Amino acid sequence: MKQFILGLLTETLNKSDEELAELLYQKSEEGEETLKEGALDATKKLFEEKFQKIKTDSETKLKKVQDDFHKKGKKEALDILESEVKEKYDLDLDLQGIELIDAVIEKFKQVDTKLTPDKVKLTDTFREAEKQWKKELKESLAAKEKELEELKTGFDKEKTWSQVSRDIRGILMNQKPVLPKNQRAAENLVNIFLESFKDYEWQPGDNGEHLAIKDGKRVEDRMGNEVSFKSLIEGRIPEYFDIAVQGPKGNAGNEGGPGGGGSDGVPEKFENNEAYIKFVDAHPGEDNIDIRIKAMENWKKQEAAS
Repeated sequence: MKQFILGLLTETLNKSDEELAELLYQKSEEGEETLKEGALDATKKLFEEKFQKIKTDSETKLKKVQDDFHKKGKKEALDILESEVKEKYDLDLDLQGIELIDAVIEKFKQVDTKLTPDKVKLTDTFREAEKQWKKELKESLAAKEKELEELKTGFDKEKTWSQVSRDIRGILMNQKPVLPKNQRAAENLVNIFLESFKDYEWQPGDNGEHLAIKDGKRVEDRMGNEVSFKSLIEGRIPEYFDIAVQGPKGNAGNEGGPGGGGSDGVPEKFENNEAYIKFVDAHPGEDNIDIRIKAMENWKKQEAAS
């Protein structure tokens, strides 16, 4: 279990096994390694520091992208206008900005020696060009603003998912799921479990009480009650994992046979593990979360007593 915990935290927090072992474990006089008393708080602090770094990096990147978008949008609009002015006035010159305007004015002066910049601004040609330039600049900036907003939304979703997935993992590990001994296989299975919750839209809440939203509506049980974050996660655990049972183990099986169902239809006892899994598989979806949780609790009690 130590290697598994260190393996998960090493990849998640980008810390070495030695750093984590020194922070979380202590040796008794007999040489036995146990978790330190403040191990949980220390782990939470590491996650908070990583989350703060992700937030800071995202905000810095977002500010840079915003500045680049505005500069790029203005430059593209000006490039279009300058190209059209050169074509309209037959100017085969490598000029930009004010120098290009001066060249246009010079061309007009060749026809009318009394032409001034103010007179140029009164011409239909200049006014049409100015109108077109402002229109294209506005459209270009609007397009860049839309791209920027989409990017910001993506950053916000990434930040929210980082927080939600961390809390999902915490609920899963508290249930002590039976995981493959191979560390990579175990991590892959946990990631598959986490991915199964990406279909939801998440509204982050205080103290880990995140709200799951699907098709624009909050997730509810059969009675129309809001499904809590913890219940939603725990209700799906039996679909992916067996649960390690604490306590003494005797002979496998159930001497009394399967028990009768309660008022909610969940058996008090199951004939065997296959019967338990079959019952869980027969009650999928958010509407049956309360049934799956009750079945998991009954099975854990049955296993602990056997």
